[in-house]
Amino acid sequence: MDVFFRQRWTDPRLRFNSTSVEMLPLNTIMLESIWYPDTYFFNGRRSKRHTVTTPNRLFRISPEGKVLYTQRLTLKAECIMNLAKYPMDTQVCPLHFGSNSYSEEDVVYRWLHEPENASASVEVSEDLRFSQFSLQTWKAERSVKVSDRIGNRTQLTVNFHLARHAGFFVISTYIPCVLLVVLSWVSFWLNREATPARVALCIMTLLTITTLGWSSRAVLPKVSYAKAIDWFIVMCFGFVFAAMVEYAAVNYFTKRRAGMLPGMADDDDDDMAQAEAENVEATLRKKRRFTLLSSLTRYNIKVKSPYEASKQSFLSDLLSCICGNAEYRDARLRQSRASGKPFNSVSRIDVASRIIFPVSFIVSNGIFWFAYN
Repeated sequence: MDVFFRQRWTDPRLRFNSTSVEMLPLNTIMLESIWYPDTYFFNGRRSKRHTVTTPNRLFRISPEGKVLYTQRLTLKAECIMNLAKYPMDTQVCPLHFGSNSYSEEDVVYRWLHEPENASASVEVSEDLRFSQFSLQTWKAERSVKVSDRIGNRTQLTVNFHLARHAGFFVISTYIPCVLLVVLSWVSFWLNREATPARVALCIMTLLTITTLGWSSRAVLPKVSYAKAIDWFIVMCFGFVFAAMVEYAAVNYFTKRRAGMLPGMADDDDDDMAQAEAENVEATLRKKRRFTLLSSLTRYNIKVKSPYEASKQSFLSDLLSCICGNAEYRDARLRQSRASGKPFNSVSRIDVASRIIFPVSFIVSNGIFWFAYN
Protein backbone atom coordinates (compact mmCIF):
# COMPACT_ATOMS: atom_id res chain seq x y z
CA MET A 1 0.00 0.00 0.00
CA ASP A 2 1.06 3.58 -0.68
CA VAL A 3 0.64 5.83 2.40
CA PHE A 4 1.47 9.29 3.66
CA PHE A 5 2.68 8.50 7.17
CA ARG A 6 2.24 11.51 9.47
CA GLN A 7 3.69 11.75 12.98
CA ARG A 8 3.23 14.55 15.51
CA TRP A 9 5.02 15.03 18.80
CA THR A 10 6.00 17.84 21.16
CA ASP A 11 9.61 18.69 22.02
CA PRO A 12 9.89 21.64 24.47
CA ARG A 13 13.50 22.14 23.42
CA LEU A 14 12.36 23.30 19.98
CA ARG A 15 10.25 26.24 21.17
CA PHE A 16 10.88 29.63 19.64
CA ASN A 17 9.31 33.07 19.87
CA SER A 18 7.27 34.14 16.88
CA THR A 19 3.93 35.85 16.40
CA SER A 20 3.77 35.74 12.61
CA VAL A 21 4.64 32.08 11.96
CA GLU A 22 2.29 29.25 12.91
CA MET A 23 4.35 26.41 11.43
CA LEU A 24 7.95 26.84 10.40
CA PRO A 25 8.88 24.69 7.35
CA LEU A 26 12.37 23.25 7.55
CA ASN A 27 14.56 21.10 5.37
CA THR A 28 14.49 17.43 6.28
CA ILE A 29 18.25 17.60 6.77
CA MET A 30 17.42 19.18 10.14
CA LEU A 31 16.01 15.83 11.25
CA GLU A 32 19.56 14.64 11.77
CA SER A 33 19.99 17.30 14.46
CA ILE A 34 16.87 16.62 16.54
CA TRP A 35 15.16 13.68 18.18
CA TYR A 36 12.37 11.88 16.29
CA PRO A 37 10.58 8.59 17.00
CA ASP A 38 12.05 5.38 15.62
CA THR A 39 8.77 4.06 14.28
CA TYR A 40 8.73 0.79 12.41
CA PHE A 41 6.05 -1.64 11.20
CA PHE A 42 5.88 -4.86 13.19
CA ASN A 43 4.27 -6.96 10.46
CA GLY A 44 5.98 -5.23 7.55
CA ARG A 45 7.69 -7.44 5.00
CA ARG A 46 9.08 -4.80 2.69
CA SER A 47 8.97 -1.01 2.89
CA LYS A 48 10.23 1.69 0.58
CA ARG A 49 10.66 5.42 1.05
CA HIS A 50 10.06 7.54 -2.05
CA THR A 51 12.98 9.73 -3.09
CA VAL A 52 12.05 10.83 -6.64
CA THR A 53 12.64 13.58 -7.55
CA THR A 54 13.55 14.55 -4.01
CA PRO A 55 12.88 12.73 -0.72
CA ASN A 56 9.10 12.83 -0.23
CA ARG A 57 9.22 14.15 3.32
CA LEU A 58 7.80 17.15 5.14
CA PHE A 59 9.18 18.65 8.37
CA ARG A 60 7.61 21.56 10.26
CA ILE A 61 7.87 23.04 13.78
CA SER A 62 5.43 25.34 15.61
CA PRO A 63 6.46 28.03 18.11
CA GLU A 64 5.17 25.77 20.93
CA GLY A 65 7.63 23.04 19.95
CA LYS A 66 5.08 20.84 18.16
CA VAL A 67 6.65 18.87 15.33
CA LEU A 68 4.94 17.53 12.19
CA TYR A 69 6.84 14.92 10.23
CA THR A 70 5.31 13.40 7.08
CA GLN A 71 6.81 10.91 4.64
CA ARG A 72 5.52 8.91 1.71
CA LEU A 73 5.99 5.14 2.05
CA THR A 74 5.13 2.04 0.08
CA LEU A 75 4.44 -0.85 2.47
CA LYS A 76 4.11 -4.56 1.97
CA ALA A 77 2.70 -6.08 5.17
CA GLU A 78 1.93 -9.61 6.28
CA CYS A 79 -1.73 -10.65 6.43
CA ILE A 80 -2.79 -14.10 7.60
CA MET A 81 -5.88 -15.11 5.62
CA ASN A 82 -8.50 -17.79 6.05
CA LEU A 83 -9.30 -19.08 2.56
CA ALA A 84 -12.08 -21.50 3.52
CA LYS A 85 -14.67 -19.37 1.68
CA TYR A 86 -12.40 -18.39 -1.22
CA PRO A 87 -13.30 -16.64 -3.53
CA MET A 88 -16.38 -15.35 -1.62
CA ASP A 89 -14.25 -14.56 1.43
CA THR A 90 -13.72 -11.43 3.48
CA GLN A 91 -10.41 -10.74 5.16
CA VAL A 92 -9.20 -8.52 8.00
CA CYS A 93 -5.66 -7.33 7.32
CA PRO A 94 -3.96 -5.43 10.16
CA LEU A 95 -1.09 -2.97 10.05
CA HIS A 96 0.87 -2.79 13.33
CA PHE A 97 3.46 -0.13 14.09
CA GLY A 98 5.20 1.38 17.08
CA SER A 99 8.60 2.20 18.52
CA ASN A 100 11.53 -0.04 17.76
CA SER A 101 13.66 0.61 20.85
CA TYR A 102 11.66 2.75 23.29
CA SER A 103 9.41 1.21 25.92
CA GLU A 104 6.04 2.50 27.02
CA GLU A 105 7.76 4.43 29.81
CA ASP A 106 9.71 6.47 27.25
CA VAL A 107 7.34 6.90 24.30
CA VAL A 108 3.55 6.50 24.13
CA TYR A 109 1.89 6.34 20.71
CA ARG A 110 -1.65 7.65 20.30
CA TRP A 111 -3.96 8.23 17.37
CA LEU A 112 -4.63 11.85 16.46
CA HIS A 113 -8.37 11.68 17.29
CA GLU A 114 -8.07 9.25 20.17
CA PRO A 115 -10.12 8.38 22.17
CA GLU A 116 -13.20 10.01 20.60
CA ASN A 117 -12.85 8.45 17.16
CA ALA A 118 -9.51 6.81 16.55
CA SER A 119 -10.58 5.51 13.14
CA ALA A 120 -10.97 9.09 11.91
CA SER A 121 -7.20 9.41 12.24
CA VAL A 122 -6.87 7.17 9.18
CA GLU A 123 -7.85 8.88 5.94
CA VAL A 124 -8.49 6.76 2.87
CA SER A 125 -8.61 8.17 -0.64
CA GLU A 126 -12.01 8.03 -2.32
CA ASP A 127 -10.33 6.86 -5.53
CA LEU A 128 -8.76 3.83 -3.84
CA ARG A 129 -9.17 0.69 -5.97
CA PHE A 130 -7.84 -2.85 -5.59
CA SER A 131 -7.64 -5.43 -8.35
CA GLN A 132 -8.86 -8.32 -6.18
CA PHE A 133 -10.47 -6.66 -3.14
CA SER A 134 -12.77 -3.82 -2.18
CA LEU A 135 -12.21 -1.96 1.08
CA GLN A 136 -15.34 -2.24 3.22
CA THR A 137 -14.25 -0.36 6.34
CA TRP A 138 -11.31 0.14 8.69
CA LYS A 139 -10.83 0.40 12.43
CA ALA A 140 -7.97 1.96 14.38
CA GLU A 141 -7.03 0.90 17.92
CA ARG A 142 -4.20 1.10 20.43
CA SER A 143 -2.75 -1.75 22.46
CA VAL A 144 0.35 -2.74 24.42
CA LYS A 145 2.90 -5.05 22.86
CA VAL A 146 4.72 -7.19 25.42
CA SER A 147 8.47 -7.44 24.91
CA ASP A 148 10.95 -9.06 27.31
CA ARG A 149 13.91 -7.28 25.77
CA ILE A 150 13.04 -3.64 26.37
CA GLY A 151 9.73 -3.89 28.20
CA ASN A 152 6.21 -3.16 27.06
CA ARG A 153 5.79 -1.02 23.97
CA THR A 154 2.82 0.89 22.64
CA GLN A 155 1.40 -0.58 19.45
CA LEU A 156 -1.00 1.16 17.10
CA THR A 157 -3.08 -1.00 14.80
CA VAL A 158 -5.39 -0.27 11.90
CA ASN A 159 -7.52 -3.19 10.66
CA PHE A 160 -8.62 -3.09 7.04
CA HIS A 161 -11.77 -5.12 6.27
CA LEU A 162 -11.54 -6.38 2.70
CA ALA A 163 -14.05 -8.23 0.51
CA ARG A 164 -12.73 -10.20 -2.45
CA HIS A 165 -13.98 -9.54 -5.96
CA ALA A 166 -15.44 -12.82 -7.26
CA GLY A 167 -15.98 -11.64 -10.84
CA PHE A 168 -12.65 -12.90 -12.16
CA PHE A 169 -13.16 -16.34 -10.65
CA VAL A 170 -16.75 -16.55 -11.92
CA ILE A 171 -15.52 -15.92 -15.46
CA SER A 172 -12.41 -18.11 -15.30
CA THR A 173 -13.68 -21.07 -13.25
CA TYR A 174 -17.38 -21.09 -12.34
CA ILE A 175 -18.90 -20.46 -15.76
CA PRO A 176 -16.61 -22.97 -17.57
CA CYS A 177 -17.40 -25.65 -14.96
CA VAL A 178 -21.15 -25.07 -15.28
CA LEU A 179 -20.93 -25.23 -19.07
CA LEU A 180 -18.97 -28.47 -18.88
CA VAL A 181 -21.61 -30.02 -16.62
CA VAL A 182 -24.35 -28.94 -19.03
CA LEU A 183 -22.29 -30.33 -21.91
CA SER A 184 -22.17 -33.72 -20.20
CA TRP A 185 -25.98 -33.78 -20.21
CA VAL A 186 -25.98 -33.77 -24.01
CA SER A 187 -25.28 -37.50 -23.81
CA PHE A 188 -28.83 -38.03 -22.47
CA TRP A 189 -30.17 -37.02 -25.89
CA LEU A 190 -27.72 -39.14 -27.87
CA ASN A 191 -28.63 -42.55 -29.20
CA ARG A 192 -27.90 -45.13 -26.52
CA GLU A 193 -26.22 -47.30 -29.15
CA ALA A 194 -23.68 -44.50 -29.81
CA THR A 195 -21.26 -45.77 -27.19
CA PRO A 196 -18.07 -44.07 -28.54
CA ALA A 197 -19.72 -40.66 -28.72
CA ARG A 198 -21.20 -40.78 -25.23
CA VAL A 199 -18.10 -42.18 -23.54
CA ALA A 200 -15.79 -39.71 -25.32
CA LEU A 201 -18.03 -36.81 -24.30
CA CYS A 202 -18.00 -37.80 -20.63
CA ILE A 203 -14.24 -38.43 -20.55
CA MET A 204 -13.52 -35.11 -22.25
CA THR A 205 -15.58 -33.16 -19.72
CA LEU A 206 -14.00 -35.05 -16.81
CA LEU A 207 -10.47 -34.25 -17.96
CA THR A 208 -11.32 -30.60 -18.63
CA ILE A 209 -12.80 -30.08 -15.16
CA THR A 210 -9.75 -31.74 -13.62
CA THR A 211 -7.49 -29.33 -15.52
CA LEU A 212 -9.55 -26.35 -14.34
CA GLY A 213 -9.25 -27.56 -10.76
CA TRP A 214 -5.46 -27.82 -10.92
CA SER A 215 -5.09 -24.43 -12.60
CA SER A 216 -7.23 -22.70 -9.96
CA ARG A 217 -5.14 -24.18 -7.13
CA ALA A 218 -1.82 -23.31 -8.76
CA VAL A 219 -2.15 -19.59 -8.02
CA LEU A 220 -3.18 -20.04 -4.37
CA PRO A 221 -1.24 -20.80 -1.20
CA LYS A 222 -0.92 -24.48 -0.39
CA VAL A 223 -3.35 -24.81 2.52
CA SER A 224 -4.37 -28.01 4.29
CA TYR A 225 -8.12 -27.42 4.06
CA ALA A 226 -10.56 -27.34 1.18
CA LYS A 227 -11.71 -24.00 -0.16
CA ALA A 228 -15.14 -23.10 -1.49
CA ILE A 229 -13.89 -23.21 -5.06
CA ASP A 230 -12.53 -26.72 -4.44
CA TRP A 231 -15.93 -27.95 -3.25
CA PHE A 232 -17.58 -26.40 -6.30
CA ILE A 233 -15.18 -28.14 -8.67
CA VAL A 234 -15.68 -31.42 -6.81
CA MET A 235 -19.45 -30.98 -7.14
CA CYS A 236 -19.17 -30.38 -10.89
CA PHE A 237 -16.79 -33.32 -11.22
CA GLY A 238 -19.32 -35.49 -9.40
CA PHE A 239 -22.15 -34.53 -11.76
CA VAL A 240 -20.03 -35.26 -14.84
CA PHE A 241 -18.91 -38.57 -13.36
CA ALA A 242 -22.54 -39.39 -12.53
CA ALA A 243 -23.46 -38.76 -16.18
CA MET A 244 -20.89 -41.35 -17.19
CA VAL A 245 -22.20 -43.82 -14.61
CA GLU A 246 -25.71 -43.13 -15.90
CA TYR A 247 -24.71 -44.27 -19.37
CA ALA A 248 -23.13 -47.39 -17.89
CA ALA A 249 -26.50 -48.15 -16.29
CA VAL A 250 -28.29 -47.49 -19.59
CA ASN A 251 -25.88 -49.73 -21.45
CA TYR A 252 -26.18 -52.50 -18.84
CA PHE A 253 -29.95 -52.60 -18.51
CA THR A 254 -30.90 -52.07 -22.16
CA LYS A 255 -28.30 -54.08 -24.07
CA ARG A 256 -28.64 -57.84 -24.29
CA ARG A 257 -25.21 -59.43 -24.34
CA ALA A 258 -24.01 -62.97 -24.82
CA GLY A 259 -23.97 -64.93 -21.58
CA MET A 260 -26.69 -62.88 -19.83
CA LEU A 261 -29.40 -64.78 -18.09
CA PRO A 262 -33.00 -64.35 -19.25
CA GLY A 263 -34.93 -61.70 -17.42
CA MET A 264 -31.87 -59.52 -16.61
CA ALA A 265 -32.98 -56.73 -18.97
CA ASP A 266 -35.75 -54.33 -18.04
CA ASP A 267 -38.81 -53.30 -19.96
CA ASP A 268 -36.70 -51.22 -22.34
CA ASP A 269 -35.47 -54.43 -23.99
CA ASP A 270 -39.04 -55.60 -24.49
CA ASP A 271 -39.94 -52.25 -26.01
CA MET A 272 -36.92 -52.42 -28.29
CA ALA A 273 -37.70 -55.97 -29.39
CA GLN A 274 -41.32 -55.06 -30.03
CA ALA A 275 -40.25 -52.05 -32.10
CA GLU A 276 -37.93 -54.22 -34.18
CA ALA A 277 -40.70 -56.77 -34.77
CA GLU A 278 -43.08 -54.07 -35.85
CA ASN A 279 -40.45 -52.68 -38.25
CA VAL A 280 -40.12 -56.13 -39.86
CA GLU A 281 -43.88 -56.43 -40.15
CA ALA A 282 -44.09 -52.99 -41.75
CA THR A 283 -41.41 -53.97 -44.26
CA LEU A 284 -43.32 -57.10 -45.24
CA ARG A 285 -46.52 -55.16 -45.66
CA LYS A 286 -44.75 -52.71 -47.96
CA LYS A 287 -43.87 -55.55 -50.34
CA ARG A 288 -47.51 -56.26 -50.97
CA ARG A 289 -49.11 -54.78 -54.03
CA PHE A 290 -51.21 -51.71 -53.42
CA THR A 291 -52.32 -48.99 -55.66
CA LEU A 292 -50.73 -45.59 -55.25
CA LEU A 293 -53.98 -44.10 -53.99
CA SER A 294 -54.57 -46.77 -51.37
CA SER A 295 -50.96 -46.53 -50.22
CA LEU A 296 -51.20 -42.77 -49.77
CA THR A 297 -54.51 -43.12 -48.01
CA ARG A 298 -53.13 -45.72 -45.65
CA TYR A 299 -49.99 -43.65 -45.04
CA ASN A 300 -52.01 -40.57 -44.14
CA ILE A 301 -54.15 -42.52 -41.71
CA LYS A 302 -51.13 -44.07 -40.03
CA VAL A 303 -49.07 -40.89 -39.70
CA LYS A 304 -51.81 -38.43 -38.95
CA SER A 305 -50.78 -36.58 -35.80
CA PRO A 306 -50.50 -32.98 -34.62
CA TYR A 307 -46.81 -33.62 -34.04
CA GLU A 308 -46.01 -34.81 -37.56
CA ALA A 309 -42.62 -33.43 -38.59
CA SER A 310 -43.84 -32.15 -41.98
CA LYS A 311 -46.57 -30.08 -40.35
CA GLN A 312 -44.56 -28.61 -37.49
CA SER A 313 -41.92 -25.94 -37.39
CA PHE A 314 -38.33 -26.77 -36.62
CA LEU A 315 -38.55 -25.01 -33.25
CA SER A 316 -41.62 -27.02 -32.23
CA ASP A 317 -39.94 -30.30 -33.21
CA LEU A 318 -36.80 -29.37 -31.31
CA LEU A 319 -38.79 -28.47 -28.19
CA SER A 320 -40.75 -31.72 -28.35
CA CYS A 321 -37.54 -33.71 -28.78
CA ILE A 322 -35.80 -32.00 -25.84
CA CYS A 323 -38.81 -32.40 -23.56
CA GLY A 324 -39.16 -36.05 -24.52
CA ASN A 325 -42.80 -35.68 -25.56
CA ALA A 326 -44.30 -39.18 -25.76
CA GLU A 327 -46.93 -38.24 -28.34
CA TYR A 328 -44.29 -36.74 -30.60
CA ARG A 329 -42.16 -39.88 -30.35
CA ASP A 330 -45.16 -42.09 -31.16
CA ALA A 331 -45.79 -40.08 -34.31
CA ARG A 332 -42.14 -40.38 -35.35
CA LEU A 333 -42.23 -44.12 -34.61
CA ARG A 334 -45.29 -44.64 -36.83
CA GLN A 335 -43.64 -42.57 -39.55
CA SER A 336 -40.51 -44.70 -39.29
CA ARG A 337 -42.49 -47.94 -39.53
CA ALA A 338 -44.34 -46.69 -42.60
CA SER A 339 -41.12 -45.65 -44.37
CA GLY A 340 -39.19 -48.76 -43.35
CA LYS A 341 -36.36 -46.72 -41.77
CA PRO A 342 -34.96 -47.73 -38.36
CA PHE A 343 -36.03 -45.67 -35.35
CA ASN A 344 -33.75 -45.02 -32.34
CA SER A 345 -35.23 -46.25 -29.09
CA VAL A 346 -34.88 -44.19 -25.90
CA SER A 347 -34.02 -45.54 -22.48
CA ARG A 348 -36.27 -44.64 -19.60
CA ILE A 349 -33.13 -43.91 -17.57
CA ASP A 350 -32.11 -41.25 -20.11
CA VAL A 351 -35.59 -39.72 -20.02
CA ALA A 352 -35.51 -39.50 -16.23
CA SER A 353 -31.95 -38.15 -16.22
CA ARG A 354 -32.95 -35.24 -18.44
CA ILE A 355 -34.98 -33.93 -15.51
CA ILE A 356 -33.15 -35.30 -12.46
CA PHE A 357 -29.67 -34.03 -13.37
CA PRO A 358 -30.58 -30.36 -14.12
CA VAL A 359 -32.86 -30.09 -11.08
CA SER A 360 -30.26 -31.65 -8.80
CA PHE A 361 -27.53 -29.37 -10.13
CA ILE A 362 -29.65 -26.25 -9.63
CA VAL A 363 -30.50 -27.28 -6.06
CA SER A 364 -26.84 -28.07 -5.31
CA ASN A 365 -25.79 -24.66 -6.64
CA GLY A 366 -28.40 -22.95 -4.50
CA ILE A 367 -27.14 -24.73 -1.39
CA PHE A 368 -23.52 -23.93 -2.28
CA TRP A 369 -24.09 -20.20 -2.80
CA PHE A 370 -26.29 -19.96 0.30
CA ALA A 371 -23.65 -21.67 2.45
CA TYR A 372 -20.65 -19.66 1.25
CA ASN A 373 -22.20 -16.32 0.47
